[in-house]
Amino acid sequence: MSVDSIRSSLTTALTNNRITRDEVRKLFTAAKDGGAIDATEKAELQKILQANVSKFTAAGKNEFERLLGTGSITPPPPPPPTNQPEKVTIEATRKPWTTTYWPMAGSGDDVGSASSNLWAKEGPLAKFDALLKARGMPEGARNFELQPNLNWLVNKEAGHYIPDSSLSEKDAERTTGVDFNKNGKIDADVAWDFLDGRGHFGKDGKTTDTMSVGWWGSCDKVARAGILFEEPKRDVELNGVKFTTQDIKGLLTVLADSQGGGSDFVGNRYDANLDVLALKNGQQVQGTILTEGIDFETGVRRQQDWTINSTKLPDEVKVRLPDGTEKTYKKAELSFVAREDRRDDPVLMHETISAWLKSGRPAVMDKDSGDHVWNYNFYKAEDTLYKNGLKPGWASDELLKKGFNGPAGDGKIIWVERQVFLGGGGGFETYKYWLEEKNGKLVNGGYHPNSPNPDFLWRPQTDPAFAGKNERNPFVDPKLVKEIYEASIR
Repeated sequence: MSVDSIRSSLTTALTNNRITRDEVRKLFTAAKDGGAIDATEKAELQKILQANVSKFTAAGKNEFERLLGTGSITPPPPPPPTNQPEKVTIEATRKPWTTTYWPMAGSGDDVGSASSNLWAKEGPLAKFDALLKARGMPEGARNFELQPNLNWLVNKEAGHYIPDSSLSEKDAERTTGVDFNKNGKIDADVAWDFLDGRGHFGKDGKTTDTMSVGWWGSCDKVARAGILFEEPKRDVELNGVKFTTQDIKGLLTVLADSQGGGSDFVGNRYDANLDVLALKNGQQVQGTILTEGIDFETGVRRQQDWTINSTKLPDEVKVRLPDGTEKTYKKAELSFVAREDRRDDPVLMHETISAWLKSGRPAVMDKDSGDHVWNYNFYKAEDTLYKNGLKPGWASDELLKKGFNGPAGDGKIIWVERQVFLGGGGGFETYKYWLEEKNGKLVNGGYHPNSPNPDFLWRPQTDPAFAGKNERNPFVDPKLVKEIYEASIR
């Protein structure tokens, strides 16, 4: 074969550790082997000669370029530097868009901002009603949205509107929009017990609690829309009704939950639940554990997003109960203590983000495990991987004692710095953690204590079909939204 002839001729040419013009001609004669140089032979010439480019004489280099017709000999790439971390980038095929989270809360009235509130007087749903009217179809999109979101507290139909960003039990009806006393109107200064004193809905026998709901909105639906649909590009006018690109984003937000099938969901949402003390008499006590030093990381067992310590308990455990009183239990009384875990398995998060991005589609994350939920779509991850004994400055052997599945074993340790890039110009979030690899499989991992961690991940399962019912707001017809949307992206 001519490839073998090329290699044999090269060995001869390198006898004097240089390649002259005559030796180049012999190489090409060997390559032709009585015929033309095909693609395989050309690739072999380039591969072998690039590795020896420094050994060409000037005349030999010119002759090689002439015969091969390349115009130049590209020197081989430099070898990768040793003792450097590995860089890996994983990116979806397109960037998602985002917009305001469309807050439910107003400022004491239902006028709102057309660019920020779906229920606003001049907002997306008011315009959609105008289009419905122009086409002789039943209106009601804005009125449906304006039903108080907290109507479920009195078993009435709930919409997506809250009059005030701060709920107050002292002024329950005006801040929630709910007719608690059922007299058919919203009254001022109605005191009503609907909060439990620890930031949840419930009763505690008092009417002095407040709750901030300014962060309540449709961030999850915005994130879903930014993945499912192209970003609207231009304003659209139909039947005399003008929809801005922001209006169209609002309609796609309202539509999003009814499109894309179900959702793939990974992780456990952190809900800021109270700690649990399980007594040996079968009773369970909920509260906030005040005793310091109880280990909820090593030597524990896990149940969903709870960590349970039953083996390393102090002699006494003090807890603050929901009513504010404190009580102490002796170790002999306790079966176990449990706390909701803020951190999901770093192996699960690492592998899922990688796999989903490799599939080509963006996805959604709650980027940290705080009490509030902020859904961000993401489209790229850039990893810096420290392997084979390399460590970043923040790494320490102490961290390896506190893995999600217990202390690290005898596997290979990879220290990871991952930047996850968020859609809509949202910047990126940086996570720092270690992974343990054994027999080609990741088996354990743990976060640096100062690193955030994703709370959960999710993504739509299919592409939008603009069909079916829209339970989020039944007056927002998918087919009509499709007409507006497609006119905007053409």
